[in-house]
Amino acid sequence: MKKNTLAVFDSDEEYVTKLMSYMSDSRSVPLEIQGFTDKKRLKDYMQGNEVDILLIPEEELDDEIEAYETGEMMVLSEGDSSEDGKGHKSICKYQSSENIVKEVMCYYADSPETELGILNAANTEIIGIYSPIRRSFRTSFAFALGEVLSEREKVLYINLEEYSGFNQLLQKNFMMDISDLIFYIGQKKRNFPCKLASMVEKAGLMDFIPPVISPLDILSVDRETWNIFFNELCNCDYSKIVVDISDSVSAFLDILSYCKKIYMPVREDTVSKAKLEQYEAMLRIMEREDIIDRTERLTIPFMNDLNGNLRTLGDSSLGDFARSLL
Repeated sequence: MKKNTLAVFDSDEEYVTKLMSYMSDSRSVPLEIQGFTDKKRLKDYMQGNEVDILLIPEEELDDEIEAYETGEMMVLSEGDSSEDGKGHKSICKYQSSENIVKEVMCYYADSPETELGILNAANTEIIGIYSPIRRSFRTSFAFALGEVLSEREKVLYINLEEYSGFNQLLQKNFMMDISDLIFYIGQKKRNFPCKLASMVEKAGLMDFIPPVISPLDILSVDRETWNIFFNELCNCDYSKIVVDISDSVSAFLDILSYCKKIYMPVREDTVSKAKLEQYEAMLRIMEREDIIDRTERLTIPFMNDLNGNLRTLGDSSLGDFARSLL
């Protein structure tokens, strides 16, 4: 199935080029992008092609363009985002390309009449990072691995910890987090890839979903919802999904079963070995030996260049360690 199409029109060539460049480079936008600076060419294209989203300046919107069949028509205005007099979604033109894309994706995802074509449908590989042992560099390794993989593939990182500390570690307050995607699934809406694109953040080339602020938002999610969640993610055109898995999530064994490969950071002390033995004994009792078979234990050596800056982990000695595994 072909991708849905987003068309951008503005007579300002520099503006269109900048916005198009961001959208084309953004790995999270699940749409085919078409840009126009000539209105006649836009009309010719719309006459012969289906346009699912049209972004156009308010003053350029005429009756002929209105008459074309378009999924969503959004006007670029010089004021705040709202609605224009004709009921079209109005988006402030003079803001960052990132914010424009997030507004467009969020609005399109919540539109009841739209449905996004399936983009990938089975080529996504889920890689899990899990350990029953605390303070084993699990999260640092998971983030570094995602950054390294993103150098050559389209990667999404997900953190399922109840307390990730990402707001402080990344010095940013996130408007939405993974609980918003879980809630979206519960509403049974049909544009999950666009909802995801409206909220993903970037660390270098890697996309990531902001982790929960409140643990209560994730601890009560049931197995069926997690199954739908990961199925939806596998239709979002990522080649790799790196999942930092916490056993506080009720369905953590099911999530581990989704993973083609599991990396398990371990420690060599007596207490850590005892915890690992108990964990594997539990899997055998539950007849989940397949999880053990897909797990590779890692002893991460001490590294003195880890300073808590997640965005530079891919270039650190931990990043080099991740590269050596690949």
